Amino acid sequence: MKLGNASDLARLQMLQRNAFTTRSAMDVASVEMTSGEKQDRFEATGGNLTRLFALERSLARNQVFADSASLSEMRLDIMQEGFGRLLAPVEGLAVDLATATGVSDVSAGKLHAATARRAIVDAVSVLNTRVAGQSLFAGAATDGPALASATNLPADLDALAAGAATAADAVAAIEAYFAPGGDFHTQGYVGSAASLTPVEIGEGARLDYAVRGDDPEIVATLRAHALAAVVAGGAFAGDPDGQMELLTASGQRMLEAREDVLALRARVGVSQNVVERAQAERTSERDALKLARAGIVATDPLEAASTYQQLQVQLEAIYTVTSRLTDLRFTNFMR
Repeated sequence: MKLGNASDLARLQMLQRNAFTTRSAMDVASVEMTSGEKQDRFEATGGNLTRLFALERSLARNQVFADSASLSEMRLDIMQEGFGRLLAPVEGLAVDLATATGVSDVSAGKLHAATARRAIVDAVSVLNTRVAGQSLFAGAATDGPALASATNLPADLDALAAGAATAADAVAAIEAYFAPGGDFHTQGYVGSAASLTPVEIGEGARLDYAVRGDDPEIVATLRAHALAAVVAGGAFAGDPDGQMELLTASGQRMLEAREDVLALRARVGVSQNVVERAQAERTSERDALKLARAGIVATDPLEAASTYQQLQVQLEAIYTVTSRLTDLRFTNFMR
């Protein structure tokens, strides 16, 4: 009797083990059926995982490069938009100031000076733009603004003009303010003197597209606006000739600044083209790597479904046998 009981228990335990093993195999088959990949990498590679690991490493690096290119694309697009905002008033004022000063129209000149003052405030806003939490034009100091407050710059310029005896002195003081080593570079620009390092957008491919708020093209634009902005701030209020002299100097600098901003936009456009090509290359490379990886780990969906069905039938059979075995009682056969 004891031997009989032990034998029945052993059978039940064996059936339970088989049921557990079959359920585990069904789970694997279910995942393979839905993912299209073999779960046993060792078996899929014939015991040699080296090539698979190399492909997965390349895919991971490809994703890093793709993410870097995507962020660079966004930064470049916002740069291009910002330079468009800098260019619009420069192009307009270059013509308007030349026209007003050419006929000594003080009233029109003052209106254009007010536009220049608004433009310089807007320029500070553009240069303090942040992308993905990082300052765009502050060089390596991405955690802070590129320029001091938009109210500080006009105030500093007004003080320079107010302290000048003549319009020529005011022009010279403003020129010195924006010159290399001048107060703008030590007080107005508060970013880093070091540019961001070039970004990797591919294997061995690095792109340097950094533009800082103290770059000569940017400084030339701010200086051109400044020469007119101080007139709107009250410089030489009782001296129309002095105001015209400042506005004339501003108009001349506007023409130069226009070319500088256009050069910046062209430079950014070239970088945008490079990033666009890099993204296409990363997509093509990713697809090729995934195809090669699929050739190693891919499973036949029909085969996976067939395996799953076979395991399901097997598990049902185990449950049936287990159920019947547990229902067996000696008393069921007594008469």
